[in-house]
Amino acid sequence: MISQNCRRARWGTQIAVGAAIVLTACGPLTNSDDSTSAPNSAASKNTTTIDPTTSITENAASTTTVEVARPASGISFADEVLPILETNCASCHTANGPGTAHLVLETAGDISDFDAEYIAAVVDVGYMPPWPADDGDVAFHGDRRLDDATRATMASWVEDGGILDVDPDTPIIAPRGPAALGEVDATLTGEPYKGTVDNDSDDYRCQIYDPELDASGFLTSYGFEPDQTEVVHHALLFHVEAAAREAAEAAASSNPDIGWACTGLAGFGSAGETKQIMSWAPGQEPTVLPDDVGIAVAAGDFFVVQIHYHYEPETADIPPDESTLLLDFADDVDLAAAGGLLDPIDLTLYLGPAEIPCSTSETGPLCDRDVAVAKLIEEQGRFAGFVGNALMATCGATVADFADMTDGIASSSCDHPAQPGEIISIWGHEHEFGSSFKMTLNPDSPDERVLLDIPRWDFDWQLNYEPVEQIVLQPGDTIRVECEWDRSKIPDDAEPRYIVWSEGTNDEMCYSQIITRPT
Repeated sequence: MISQNCRRARWGTQIAVGAAIVLTACGPLTNSDDSTSAPNSAASKNTTTIDPTTSITENAASTTTVEVARPASGISFADEVLPILETNCASCHTANGPGTAHLVLETAGDISDFDAEYIAAVVDVGYMPPWPADDGDVAFHGDRRLDDATRATMASWVEDGGILDVDPDTPIIAPRGPAALGEVDATLTGEPYKGTVDNDSDDYRCQIYDPELDASGFLTSYGFEPDQTEVVHHALLFHVEAAAREAAEAAASSNPDIGWACTGLAGFGSAGETKQIMSWAPGQEPTVLPDDVGIAVAAGDFFVVQIHYHYEPETADIPPDESTLLLDFADDVDLAAAGGLLDPIDLTLYLGPAEIPCSTSETGPLCDRDVAVAKLIEEQGRFAGFVGNALMATCGATVADFADMTDGIASSSCDHPAQPGEIISIWGHEHEFGSSFKMTLNPDSPDERVLLDIPRWDFDWQLNYEPVEQIVLQPGDTIRVECEWDRSKIPDDAEPRYIVWSEGTNDEMCYSQIITRPT
């Protein structure tokens, strides 16, 4: 439990300033004898008495009876708190869910005194359940935020001592798993891969994930499940036509290790043969397309997953990564309901420059932008320098525009012509120095509409946002992306350098995508 709380120390620091509870993430933990019952023994029934006025609860899952004090507020863990945890928390904090790196909630006994206060704090300030998007012009499906009454229930339970009126072994069961694909037709696991573990080492690795399709069809849902979450920074999924198989296999066979080194796109094939269909980052759930939408696939088509690994000294002993790709294809019933043909999708990227000059208090050779870019090219390849410079040109920006952003927050923006179509989902992406993200439709016009506003960026929770209403992008529409980065998030012991747009964990991005369907 100590190591778990140490792992979530950074998570705790992101809670909104002004939270009422101060959290000491790596301090010693004790389970008070007057707050939970002892584990059940096959030879006897263990009962912990806290107060003469008690309630007795029989756990349906076992024969253990737990006798506990009745909270002054009358709030029962079994009847009121447990359902909240199961409905709103368990799908992420059990099994391989994205929240297990911070906190595991698989049994009632996982709620120690410290954890109960911690959970109440992050719930009270709205940090959990994660929903970084602000209220704005667009409402989204699956809004995870809790209402005031639910937050008050959690707070009152903790104020009364966080008492468990169930057996500590009582499971916390999610109504659904973290991978909400429903029926999965193919589960493809990559070959075990572990790169060279150097200090702050970034490794980009592509592998073929082949569902061995022998007929045409439509892919309707897909998700990426990282294995070694400590080192998997992000992943890109490409649908590759059968015509590019020889090129992909040649790329793989040319490398003595698993798969092949790649940055940017998959590293082979023409645009007509290889198409990106997903960007994954921590916190993101699977893509489930509308019932009448799908990606056409043919016999012999396959997929390539590019995974960006980031290794640090403390991750040197982790096992090889075996991340998984989950695929669901339309069945005959789905196709019949759609008239035998599903609408295609377009995934369009909307990017902006990422330029963070050294602060006024920093000096060093890498504070020169040209030197910093040259080092990136040396470490990551030509693509690392190309994108940053190309975006500056595309967005009409110059280095001089960022010259005064030498303290506090650095920012950028870029306007793009919109890809026409009905929006299925919106996704924004920055790295660990991100401060905020915003995407606006037709800015500075009477029709201006904020599509997505994330005022406090959190790298751990990069969600897909699906509008509730129908929003159709028209020819001539403009999409503006705006990103901010906070220098205070840069480690104090990092070598001073001019940070530009690149894929490394210690680099930055202003990256977003919109998935649309034709209208």
